[in-house]
Amino acid sequence: MKRSVINTGIDWAIDTCKRFRCALPDFAYWTPEQWEEKKASTDYMRKVALGWDVTDYDTGDFEKVGAVLFTLRNGEVDRPEAGTVYCEKYIVMKAGQLLPCHFHYFKTEDIINRAGGTLRVYVWNSTPEADGYQKDLKSDVHLMCDGQAVTIPAGGYVDIKAGNSITLTPHIYHSFVAVQEDGDLVVGEVSRVNDDAADNHFNPPVNLPPVAEDEPARHQLCGGYKQ
Repeated sequence: MKRSVINTGIDWAIDTCKRFRCALPDFAYWTPEQWEEKKASTDYMRKVALGWDVTDYDTGDFEKVGAVLFTLRNGEVDRPEAGTVYCEKYIVMKAGQLLPCHFHYFKTEDIINRAGGTLRVYVWNSTPEADGYQKDLKSDVHLMCDGQAVTIPAGGYVDIKAGNSITLTPHIYHSFVAVQEDGDLVVGEVSRVNDDAADNHFNPPVNLPPVAEDEPARHQLCGGYKQ
């Protein structure tokens, strides 16, 4: 993914959060140089990967597949008692954008439509590990939406309107779409502490290549803080 696309994507996400009055903390606006200046006081932030992330999931088509993510708070998976015991993120999506199908091994998450259009969430159960964690194309998915039990057929979807949410437990495959005709979205995620590098299982698999540095970074990515 090109650095220019990452820079533009984060600028767009900041403007979208402002448009929908979803306030970001001060560190969302720090430059890479400011991160370096504050290195001595940001060890914990770097350790738990707070800040921006942008991906097109190696499709080369960020307008259609991808999202801008911002992690506001997180804790340590191997030491949950040491600090924050939950994680909170914003997922900022363009109208029509898709997040590919995946599940989490460890994380339970509430996915909340914070502002904007409609979030469409497709769901499937997964098969056991012995069967390769395939998508179960037959069995119904049982989950909760704002505390209410719902049953969704395999591959079916739930439309999440602004202010509403869906709870996704480990091993439930899910894919997100920002419904095109309803506009851009700011999605919230509140979950257990997590390590995205180890906890995501994509189907089909996704391999993310290094950033193509076609221009200087205007923002620091949470996986790329200078150590």
